[in-house]
Amino acid sequence: MTVNDIINEQNQLKAHTHDIPMWPVKWITYLDKHTWEIHELQLSSVSNIPNESGIYTLLIMPRIADHPACSYLMYVGQAKSLQVRFRQYLTSERKESGRPKIYRLLNIYSDYMFFCFTRVSETNLNTVEHRLIDAYVPCCNDRLPSNLSPIRRGAF
Repeated sequence: MTVNDIINEQNQLKAHTHDIPMWPVKWITYLDKHTWEIHELQLSSVSNIPNESGIYTLLIMPRIADHPACSYLMYVGQAKSLQVRFRQYLTSERKESGRPKIYRLLNIYSDYMFFCFTRVSETNLNTVEHRLIDAYVPCCNDRLPSNLSPIRRGAF
């Protein structure tokens, strides 16, 4: 392997590098329990997604050796209709005119993308979403709770 080959591989690795904070003090402060469902972000899964309000996460699951716990939580969002939001991730969010981080995520990792959701009443969407973002600090969320924005800006 030549030096140029090594540099090319390093550049390829950097293109797939994401900062994923691991902050246990934030994890232990989130005490609410939720029942989550997970589905591949594929057209064949649309009928499994309810037309109800809820919180969702976008996960990358490499499925290496069928390991059951290997996933990367990349984004936390809310939806008044989980099914409508799911469909948007299959269509409009995959277009170049979409949000750059989400566009990249959906197009580079499309074979490994999962939509995980929990039902939440419309009145509680903002509260639950902000608390989960605070606990996870997902790398593809741009809007963070106000207490995290200055911290994250300095770290990344």
